[in-house]
Amino acid sequence: MKKTSIAALLLSILLFCFLSGCAGLLKNERMDREVESLIAALNEDDADQIFEAMYPNVVTQEEFDEGYEEIRQLWEAADSYTIKLASISTKKNISTSGESVIRQAEYYVYTPNNSYTFTLAHLSNAGGAGLYHFNLNIGAEPVLISGGFTTAGANSVLQWIVLLLSVLSYIFVLVTEIDILRKRPRLFGLWLVAALAFFCFQVQISPENFRIAGGVNFFALSAFKIYSTGARNFVLSLPIGAIAYWLLRRKLLAQKKQAFIQNGPSAPV
Repeated sequence: MKKTSIAALLLSILLFCFLSGCAGLLKNERMDREVESLIAALNEDDADQIFEAMYPNVVTQEEFDEGYEEIRQLWEAADSYTIKLASISTKKNISTSGESVIRQAEYYVYTPNNSYTFTLAHLSNAGGAGLYHFNLNIGAEPVLISGGFTTAGANSVLQWIVLLLSVLSYIFVLVTEIDILRKRPRLFGLWLVAALAFFCFQVQISPENFRIAGGVNFFALSAFKIYSTGARNFVLSLPIGAIAYWLLRRKLLAQKKQAFIQNGPSAPV
């Protein structure tokens, strides 16, 4: 593989790992409509609307009424809310009777006073289409208010500085990886891996506790994030592997040159 191809591959991997930490917003319009309809029906305490949206004959009226009574006791009607798609999966089966599609999704729903987790599945096949299953639990992961690339309008100057540090760190790592491939110092394969290592210092503050931690991770992002619960999470990630390479670069290249002089072009590097 040519060096340019390897560099392009590394760039793709780094961009993917970087963007996965800041742009992972899921979206599915069909399931979004389903959860919006559920919330509207719960706000109106309209059990019939939910039952009519169920897949034909998946539950009896008596079974539905029993399950709905438990759910209506958990839900507190709210005029405003925010939904976040946490996960989704799609399964397709093809048989002699036709194609069957099951979409299962988990949503976090935040209201002014509460948070909930909705789990629902939608079945579509020759027999019809509708909700195959749904469940409601109190509690959800806290929503990010500021400090990420997806909350640009709410970020403070300090939060943008920390995010900019992340961008510069990844550029620095990319430049380091390309230099390692070009110069190929001794043990360059290990240096390619080491250059991806970050030293992380983390401070987590919440109404319940205070935590400080540190360690070495790969593809880490610096950030100062504030959540709906009042929790704050500060992470400072330094590309310690890439920094170590540049500090030792002259020595590594000198060792390579010395080995070449002593052993010739066939000497391992």
